[in-house]
Amino acid sequence: MQKPNRILIASGATGGHFYPGLAVGRELKAAGWETLFLVKKGDMARKTLDEAGLPYAEIDTRALPRTLNPLAHAVFAWKLAFSLYACFKIISDFEPAVVFGTGSYVSFPALLAARLQKVPSILHESNARFGLANYLCARFADLTALGLPMRENPFAAKSRLTGTPIRPFFSEPGSEAGAGKSFDFVKEIPTLLVFGGSQGARRLNLAVAMAAKRLSSLGRGLQLIHVTGRRDFEIVKSAYSGQDLLEAKWLKLIAYEERMDKLYAAADLVFSRSGAGTIAELLALAKPSVLTPLPSSAAGHQEENARVLSDKGAAILLKESPAFEAELASCLGTLIKEPEKILTMKINFKLVQAPPPLEAVAKLKALIEKVASEQ
Repeated sequence: MQKPNRILIASGATGGHFYPGLAVGRELKAAGWETLFLVKKGDMARKTLDEAGLPYAEIDTRALPRTLNPLAHAVFAWKLAFSLYACFKIISDFEPAVVFGTGSYVSFPALLAARLQKVPSILHESNARFGLANYLCARFADLTALGLPMRENPFAAKSRLTGTPIRPFFSEPGSEAGAGKSFDFVKEIPTLLVFGGSQGARRLNLAVAMAAKRLSSLGRGLQLIHVTGRRDFEIVKSAYSGQDLLEAKWLKLIAYEERMDKLYAAADLVFSRSGAGTIAELLALAKPSVLTPLPSSAAGHQEENARVLSDKGAAILLKESPAFEAELASCLGTLIKEPEKILTMKINFKLVQAPPPLEAVAKLKALIEKVASEQ
């Protein structure tokens, strides 16, 4: 028997899949709901859930192997069957009113088990295109909540555009002038923020490092905040060191930063991958950007994400290619020499038809409550 105000949230994998579930779980818990998270066995998300006081169950599952190796597929099939059985038991014991999946292979067995047990379910797809796992998830979900508008959506009849939740500190009023002062930057000189997102971006990191010295001599100059990711910090540091740039006042090299809102506030322009979380943050702040999609992203969803902004002139889409490093240097050089182009991109955000990310949690909560009340 399903119990009211009780929800199973299946999430995990990358930050883009995990955070929407975490944000919704916190909001529902504050409203008196009983929550249970479902994560992959050994997932790093467990630490965050423990710190938030949110209970979780683990399942031993994995992504569909991208290989023809029959052994890998046999192991995948075995783990899928086992995780489906585990989800059956978890749902039977917990008796949720709703199962909420935030995508990836962790959500699939949970949403399939919910369908077979006639428990209402909602999938949140944060990207502008379904990957294989989420396409399969959407087939079993009763409703699909979309983080971004989709050009092609085979499940349009049961889709609702809600936006993708972002961290609450993005709603705090920030002073761009104050942020610049914290880095000892000059307001009149354009500031570029570079980061790779949760899956990293070594080629992007090194391309910027090798172009930085020349870019700093163009126009009024350049101020650079470069968040490398912990894995690439020493490699990128060496690239800057080889050009005698580590002591340059216009360069701030950072391995990792939790409060990205403070870095965004100091920046005029962003260069990054185009994961769903990054797109949501850019939307919330109307921050101009140059976006280079992760080439290996499922079904090319990062390129589709970038097009949500670039098609309206709010960003520049620059795909990786053999000449990527030269093309990036040229693109950034043009924007530094012609800063009015950056201002035009900022103005063009008004043309982007996407829901405000800061309202996404409230919309998802309302959708979940509506589905639960109809049972």
